[in-house]
Amino acid sequence: MNSILLFLVLIPPFVSFALNGLIPSLRKSKKGAAGLSIFSIFVSTLASVLLLVEKPEVEFLFEWIPSKTLSPIHFGFFLDPFAVVMLFVVAVVALMVQVYSLGYMSEETPSSFGRYYTFHSLFAFSMLGFVASSSLLQIYIFWELVGLCSYLLIGFWYHRPEAARAAIKAFWVTRFGDVGFAIGMVLLWGATGTFLLSELFVKAPELSNAYLSLCLLLIFFGAMGKSAQFPLHVWLPDAMEGPTPVSALIHAATMVVAGVYLVVRLFPLFQFTPEILSFVMWIGSITALIGASLALIQEDIKRILAYSTVSQIGYMMAAAGAGGKALGLFHLFTHAFFKALLFLAAGSIIHALRTNNIWEMGKLAKKMPQTTILFLTGALALSGIFPFSGYFSKDEILIWMHNQGFTVPFFILLFTAFLTAFYMFRVFFVVFMGDKEAKEHGHESPWVMTLPMWILGLLSLGAGFPKETFFKFLEYDSESYHSYLAYLPLTVSIFGIGTAWLFYHKKYFKPSRIAETLSPITHVLVKKLWLDDIYLWVYRRVLNGISFLCGWFDRYIVDGLVNAISWSIRQTSRGLREIQTGRIQDYLYGIIAAIILFIWLTLGVLPTRDRINEKIENPVDYIQAPLIKDSKRDKNKHD
Repeated sequence: MNSILLFLVLIPPFVSFALNGLIPSLRKSKKGAAGLSIFSIFVSTLASVLLLVEKPEVEFLFEWIPSKTLSPIHFGFFLDPFAVVMLFVVAVVALMVQVYSLGYMSEETPSSFGRYYTFHSLFAFSMLGFVASSSLLQIYIFWELVGLCSYLLIGFWYHRPEAARAAIKAFWVTRFGDVGFAIGMVLLWGATGTFLLSELFVKAPELSNAYLSLCLLLIFFGAMGKSAQFPLHVWLPDAMEGPTPVSALIHAATMVVAGVYLVVRLFPLFQFTPEILSFVMWIGSITALIGASLALIQEDIKRILAYSTVSQIGYMMAAAGAGGKALGLFHLFTHAFFKALLFLAAGSIIHALRTNNIWEMGKLAKKMPQTTILFLTGALALSGIFPFSGYFSKDEILIWMHNQGFTVPFFILLFTAFLTAFYMFRVFFVVFMGDKEAKEHGHESPWVMTLPMWILGLLSLGAGFPKETFFKFLEYDSESYHSYLAYLPLTVSIFGIGTAWLFYHKKYFKPSRIAETLSPITHVLVKKLWLDDIYLWVYRRVLNGISFLCGWFDRYIVDGLVNAISWSIRQTSRGLREIQTGRIQDYLYGIIAAIILFIWLTLGVLPTRDRINEKIENPVDYIQAPLIKDSKRDKNKHD
């Protein structure tokens, strides 16, 4: 029964992708393409809910690549509570995004609309397959499919240069990390002889700590790229050039959270390498702070949310690195709903006003009341305000960090919580409560867009309440609160909201003056830590230089050698071609010359049968034998 439910989760999106991709008439029909895609992900969602109720722990395999010399490679699926929760998250968010897209993408041409839903189905299938994979090789295959789908959807409006560049940037930065993933995976296989997770969890801990640490560090590089962790986070803000529903899907339930899930999935290996876990924790903590800091100065509403995602994924990584894999997954669970809600609410604003700039918005609370309530719900959840879901998951992470003795990361994440509340309510006060009128006439979105937002709003409010049930489901014991910890994160978040209210609603302080006072820090943030400049310099100077040298070597050494050989053959052929005159007398001369040469060689140079049969011990005597015989013959005649 569980295997049937799993296939009902996985197969429908693939069937939708295949039919929409292979049948042009279906793909060019808006109702047909969208209807098939939404129905398929709806079936997957229902099946994922049933799996959540069943709570199966099963693994089934079949032999994929047989081998007599090496261990055969298997293909199959592995379900545990972590995988079941993740399947539910992916399916629900994908369903909400696809329904929302009916309204947001309604102005697209039929062929473009069908292409959009075709890519969406492949994206959902790839992520669901990644979550349920039973082997590291299979995980890597679906991992790359997720990357391909993100490239296709980020660059969906490929006729826009910005979108095309953003897609390429996302592809190359994540591929850079994936090189490490591939090398680490192969090294593990070389040492254990298997890709299966169940076997790796038994065999890999027997390896030396240094070897296992190297493998996991390389694999984590892949997670850093996919989950936009410092310093490989630079692709994510540019990915906002894609359609807003795509941004919601990527940030909430697919590509960006794939790295976190990979660390959680491989935690039975990571737990034997405390040095690597510490590295994961510090990378997550630093990324959380950098993401929140960069969000402070952004003016594009989608980029603010993008840097927010970078920051929140940092929270998840920090929790996993500190040993709290269930906490990281719990924050992933709650974050999926309120971050998808925030992106869809931002999309509702962009759909109405045709602008992403928050300073071109204002006083939207009266014009777009539903979007206002829903954006506020998402902002409160992201800020960690009780009773919204983010409060429960973020507090658990901070408590865990404190109880485990990670003092510096604890304060980094606590300060990040303040920044998060500040930049989110900066957006809220400017966009919905600002004193400037929006340049365009705002209007509420149609029900096909607001309905998914309301569902996500309810999940953003209520997903944190079954915390104890969630942890029991994952077999994790919740940490106890210290007296001051019960109020400290909430107090910090409220203080962040109050600061934003003073700056952007009451205007008691001018942000520009603060920026001038902190000009060195502001300059660093405006330059985005110069990481984009560094990568651009490396690309233009180093990679292009290496490419030039490779091109020169290929043209002048490799091609030069081949061309020299062909030229010499061509010249020789031209010389030989001169003997073909077409005149019969020339050919007769040649035949006569060949006959004379043959006779001369036969009678004058080559040894006769008698000479061959004659036994001569000394090779020199053999050479001189004809002369000796001739002299004896002359002497006999004289006598």
